[in-house]
Amino acid sequence: MARYLVFGRKEYPEPLRQQGVMEAVDGPAAPEEAMRLFGRDWVELVLIPEADVRWVLRRQEAAEEEEET
Repeated sequence: MARYLVFGRKEYPEPLRQQGVMEAVDGPAAPEEAMRLFGRDWVELVLIPEADVRWVLRRQEAAEEEEET
């Protein structure tokens, strides 16, 4: 299972905003799983593999809380 950060917007003037986090069996299954969970009412819906995120600055408490979940 891979975890993805989900970003989307419903109108182009809006910025992309994080909509949540999801898991999918693999990369090819992720887009369909995102549409199932978040719906199809978007002009853009973007998935970012959580493993590809590179932290520039992060508070230690937030990192520890995330590791516990």
